[in-house]
Amino acid sequence: MRVLFVTSAYPEDRDDARGIFIQRIANGLVREGLEVVVLAPGTPSAPRRGVVEGVHVHRATYWMRARQQLATGLGGIVPNLREHPALAVQVPFLTGALARGATRLASAADVIHAHWTYPAGIAGLIAARRRRVPLVVTSHGGDLNLARGSQVLRSLSARVARAADACVAVSGDLAAQFRSLGVAQQRISVIPYGVDLVEEQHDDAPLAGSANAELLAFEGFRMMYVGSLIPRKAVETLLEAQHQLQSNGFTVGSVIVGDGPEKANLERLARARSLDHVWFVESQPPSLVPRWFSIADVLVLPSRSEGRPNIVLEAMAAGVPVVATDIPGTRELVQEGETGFLFPVGDSRALASSIERLIEAPSAARLMGKRGRDRVELEQLTTTHIAKRHIALYERLIKERRNPRVE
Repeated sequence: MRVLFVTSAYPEDRDDARGIFIQRIANGLVREGLEVVVLAPGTPSAPRRGVVEGVHVHRATYWMRARQQLATGLGGIVPNLREHPALAVQVPFLTGALARGATRLASAADVIHAHWTYPAGIAGLIAARRRRVPLVVTSHGGDLNLARGSQVLRSLSARVARAADACVAVSGDLAAQFRSLGVAQQRISVIPYGVDLVEEQHDDAPLAGSANAELLAFEGFRMMYVGSLIPRKAVETLLEAQHQLQSNGFTVGSVIVGDGPEKANLERLARARSLDHVWFVESQPPSLVPRWFSIADVLVLPSRSEGRPNIVLEAMAAGVPVVATDIPGTRELVQEGETGFLFPVGDSRALASSIERLIEAPSAARLMGKRGRDRVELEQLTTTHIAKRHIALYERLIKERRNPRVE
């Protein structure tokens, strides 16, 4: 079986974290024997085509090569547009380039799988109609969450979703959003992300060096955030919680792993609050994230909105308890009091209270981490199981296309 992925985000190399969750799906399918072709936007640095870990990756040229910046960076298209509104002129060109590339590559595909309803979903729909192959559209959250506040994007998402042969939601909340767009229940599948279980880490070499010496020597409670430093992630809530904990006499530190436009503001906040222990670490290759989890006492995710945050699943797979905002995407992963705690969006006092509970009961905190890891295994949230669920969906759609039912 040959599957064509159409996506607006896909890693350029092993050190690139953007679109890593899509890469993991693709790699899982390859390990199960499928041929996977990926079409993603061109960038100033990525080659136009190549084979990465068995996946055939093509990059659609949509602008002058050196200025193909619409889909670059960890934040993605929407944050890029907010920071540089002039990039809006590239949007129709990107959509058109993806549609042309998808139509060409779909000539030998059995299934087209578009990631996000726009712009990839639009391109996938055009190619699927021209080549008469089944179309699967997955929402990873950003598209449908943004469409809630825009009638134009909502109408666009609805049109693509209703035209697709199947819609995949990575969370139950996103499945409900598909239903609200008029997609029939029988055409919606909930297939969450998958991760690989992390073995105990003993080698701290990637963290060694003078830059991290103070961090490694720190004997207090380490709170870790991993992700983009953008407004939606609300990392300032973590720093405010640290200020309260520090004022209450707790020895705590924040390890903030990631880059983004909010970094300077967060650094200023840390200085303004006289926080003793805050380490800003540049974005890390996905392969090294488990090493960083090995020094974390808790993962904190203070986001205002999420699809189904993969970083929470990674922390669970590494046996790290999670404290996250009580929003649909995290609510489905974090079991209150079992694998971690949930707190209201923006409520730094509630976050600090949750951290206090972990500090004061270290054995309970370790048990939460173990339960999270066990849940990944018991609920079959590994890359292998998730790949098999996608394959079953593809096979069903191909069979239905070849043998249409007569109503």
